[in-house]
Amino acid sequence: MKPVSTALLLAVVSMAAPAADPTAYDRRGPHQLSVLDIPDLHDTRRDDRAVPMKAHLPAAGGPYPLVIMSHGGGGNRESGLYQAEHVASHGYVVLSIEHPYSNTKQTKFYMSRAGGNMKPLEALHRTTKDAREVLGRPRDVSFAIDQAMEWNRAHPKLAGRIDIGKIGVMGHSFGAYTTLAVCGAQPILDYLEPVVPPGRGLAGDLGDLRVTFGFAMSPQGPCTTYFCPDSYRTVRCPLVMLTGSKDDQKRYDAAIMPATARREMFTLLPPGQKYFLWLKNADHFAFADNAKSFLFPSRARRDTTRITRALMAVSADHFLKARPEAAAALNEQYARSLLGRVVSDLEWLEK
Repeated sequence: MKPVSTALLLAVVSMAAPAADPTAYDRRGPHQLSVLDIPDLHDTRRDDRAVPMKAHLPAAGGPYPLVIMSHGGGGNRESGLYQAEHVASHGYVVLSIEHPYSNTKQTKFYMSRAGGNMKPLEALHRTTKDAREVLGRPRDVSFAIDQAMEWNRAHPKLAGRIDIGKIGVMGHSFGAYTTLAVCGAQPILDYLEPVVPPGRGLAGDLGDLRVTFGFAMSPQGPCTTYFCPDSYRTVRCPLVMLTGSKDDQKRYDAAIMPATARREMFTLLPPGQKYFLWLKNADHFAFADNAKSFLFPSRARRDTTRITRALMAVSADHFLKARPEAAAALNEQYARSLLGRVVSDLEWLEK
């Protein structure tokens, strides 16, 4: 690993007082937060691959369970910023990682003359076929866990503050792919560029046994550039998944991955601690939750944001802290209490 840049940002973010109702997970938690930006991390075992990260964590105390956030296509370590802050405020170290071949910079490159003058959707679709990224994203998570273990031993601001025995992964869209793959789903080689031998079929296990649960927003269904029906049978972690009735995903060639495909993947998962929420009227960008979300309008975002943040915190408290109140809230009744005017109904599936 290259030496960490001295340009580290350390800030304290004020948080609201804890809610009196222990199941009010849609509110900020009791912790004030520190933010640590580490932009110059490289994985020397993978051709010096750049994997910048930003850590959000309580300003004091610990150790806290680890949650890793994986951004969608065209994003960066600021994507899902408010979700990361929300989870961290409930007592977690949240590492937001940036994937180098599907981040904002790479997408803009594909849209430039040097990169092919691609339109935005075409540029995003190109990243989903990039072998470096499809196969590299899950390994970025493993690299992040390795770093967390090292930092927990010796980092001046993180030592002794991370419970590395309790780890969750969360992500939206391409980040949902990362989450599923880390939890054991096997991607397919069929569409990768450049071709990875033998060129077709399952890529093999890219998971990490240290991860104990996943939270996937807009998870990919079978028969896409990511997965086939056999991809899901090897998932070994508890999963919480969210999508919406309008979560169709357009592609540059006008083809669409319908929301129903995301729903189909649930039927292919092995049973055991799998939760799937189908939110009425929620679209793909309703799950965007950062300072630039306004660039991707969504009527459902306000409602979906409340539901998503709350269930992230509930899921983390249930699977990583074994809190009884979280176990009591991870159900359809609590999810329905979070509904709004646009996202006015949901379907809760569980197996």
